[in-house]
Amino acid sequence: MRRSTLLVLAVDAPEKHFEGAELEGLAATFREYIKALIPAVRARACVLPEASANRAAAMACIGEAEIRLCLGPGDTDAIRGSVAARLARSVKTLCEHYERLAPR
Repeated sequence: MRRSTLLVLAVDAPEKHFEGAELEGLAATFREYIKALIPAVRARACVLPEASANRAAAMACIGEAEIRLCLGPGDTDAIRGSVAARLARSVKTLCEHYERLAPR
């Protein structure tokens, strides 16, 4: 999942490197990843003490990702690129939290 975000995050303006349909496809993929990652990260975070900084950070990331899921597709390639990049950042961050909260 994290590697797929590099397609969008490695470039300055995704809309200059991808066509509208490609950006919509990437955004749809990232939305599915987010929907899968949210419960997994939440499950790992909820076993931590409520005062844990890692728990608070993970829950904040989940909240932001849930908000980003509400973003529309956009009516221009610039907006589609921005939406895809925002969703990709959420995927990347959720992956980082998932790995950080792994039982040791």
